Amino acid sequence: MPALPAPPGPRRLLRCLLPCLAAIAVLLGGCSDLRAVTRLQSRDLAAVAPGTYRLDKHHWSVVFDVDHLGFSRYVMRFDLAGATLVWPRSGAPGARVQAWVRTSSIDTNDPALDSLLCGHGMLDCRRHRLLRLQAADLRMVDAHHGLLRGTLSLGRHAVPLLLHVHFHGYGVDPVDGLTTLGFSARGSFSRARLGLPAWPGLVGDTVRLRIEAEFVRPANASG
Repeated sequence: MPALPAPPGPRRLLRCLLPCLAAIAVLLGGCSDLRAVTRLQSRDLAAVAPGTYRLDKHHWSVVFDVDHLGFSRYVMRFDLAGATLVWPRSGAPGARVQAWVRTSSIDTNDPALDSLLCGHGMLDCRRHRLLRLQAADLRMVDAHHGLLRGTLSLGRHAVPLLLHVHFHGYGVDPVDGLTTLGFSARGSFSRARLGLPAWPGLVGDTVRLRIEAEFVRPANASG
């Protein structure tokens, strides 16, 4: 039976470990620097510069759910949307939002159901290309939470919508260098009042809406 090699001595072991320890130190230092760069946001709404901000096309989601036969909250989303946020010098109380989603971009992860939802009695995507939101007068209840009142409209139907807004932060995105601010919002509405009456008793009437949105200010915009 061949003899096993002798274990390395303390000095040899240290020489082997030094490059690994140095690499780990560099990686940890880099992570620390990255955290410092990516956490320059202000959570003070008073810091937001006035101007017109547009929805960042890469960082948003519009998700909603309804009761399905009492078994679950069935979750759906839209895949195409746009929005404009006007932030005045007076701050949050004068803020205005205009947003839309393309009705034909409804996404349930089931193409057959998507087609049904685009039909008559629901979104009627041929007649109603856009689902629109207009909102104004953001009333903050504390430093990071507020209420935004608006109207959701589809064709000739419209419903009031109260959004519970969470302000995440404002600052410069270290990746693209654009001035950015981000919000989450939640609300609910009656689908029947919005002209979506199909499948009563099978699908609940109350639609719960969740929005995640980052707004960016063009690099050449002035205050």
